[in-house]
Amino acid sequence: MSQAPVGEPSAETSETPPPEKGSGRKKTPERRCIVSGETGTTATLVRFAIGPDDQVVPDIEGKLPGRGIWVTSNRDAVEKAAQKGLFARAAKQNAKAPADLADQVEAGLRRRVLALLGLARKAGQVMAGHAKVEEAAMKAQVVALFLASDAGKEGQKNAKAIAAGVDAPIVAEFSAEQLGLALGRPNVVHAALTASGAASKGRARHMEAPEVHAGDLARNVLPADKLSGLIMCEVGRLQGFQGGA
Repeated sequence: MSQAPVGEPSAETSETPPPEKGSGRKKTPERRCIVSGETGTTATLVRFAIGPDDQVVPDIEGKLPGRGIWVTSNRDAVEKAAQKGLFARAAKQNAKAPADLADQVEAGLRRRVLALLGLARKAGQVMAGHAKVEEAAMKAQVVALFLASDAGKEGQKNAKAIAAGVDAPIVAEFSAEQLGLALGRPNVVHAALTASGAASKGRARHMEAPEVHAGDLARNVLPADKLSGLIMCEVGRLQGFQGGA
């Protein structure tokens, strides 16, 4: 990451040099955090917008109109930006950041991950229930295991055993009730996110590619499709906001 003066407005244009001819790699957009002054990929930051009432609004999906303001995806950075008036400085206008802004971001990221899991279920990429997860581990490429945060000791033990066998991370950010609501069935303790398409067989490959993921849970895992990659990126962003909403 490159350094820049703290509080400088975030750049909306990519700061990543274009790939070399014939490299086949797409340019990864980068933005500058208004707290640290460092640049990073959009998978590691959260975008904010200023509403018509001058309120700072989290833009989890990056679709709100206007110039974006970017902050590293963790609770401390968002709280510091709100407390020190860095949003107003970056936007060069009046900007009121609510006291619970970090909680709003966490809640938005939680909704986002659960909504994406629902889409993945409809696409046949999520298996729920211990027996189904074990079956997925034998037949498909498991990108991640989702374990209910309120799972008992036996459930935790089973998840760890399966995860070790497929070399996949465990995501334990949601309760059994939340996972159940997202996946359209009663309380879900175990769920497996699998890859789609031709790459759905066998174990996940590994690589050093920070633009593919964010956060420790997604480290070293290369999802084999766009949807599983997006889910793991959002899980990574959520990791920085534990202990709030």
